[in-house]
Amino acid sequence: MVTRLAGVTVLSALMIGPAGCHTVENSGQRPAVLVADTPEARDAIKTVVLSATRDGQVSFAGSDLGRDPVIVVQPPPPSPFEGNSPALPVYFDLMTDGKDCFARERRTGALHPLPGVACRAR
Repeated sequence: MVTRLAGVTVLSALMIGPAGCHTVENSGQRPAVLVADTPEARDAIKTVVLSATRDGQVSFAGSDLGRDPVIVVQPPPPSPFEGNSPALPVYFDLMTDGKDCFARERRTGALHPLPGVACRAR
């Protein structure tokens, strides 16, 4: 009985232990929301994320960037000669280091500064 209990304890520690040692990439960066969700702030964000993706349409889709940090860049629509496009949306998250605001691309983790955009940690 004691041997089985010890085995279960060791197995549990091996399964749970690595979760406790998980480190967070860019630990100084935290999700953020806009201080003021204005057309000027949205235009600045559009300019930066479109230059990062080089194509597509920024979709705020009725989102409130004062409450939700997600930005979606929809791929361009297929041309008349394409059937279905394999292109997928590109997701960005608003991030802050406590001083500056960034758009972080989810797929690559690349941070793009958002000059003139004021945000606060969520």
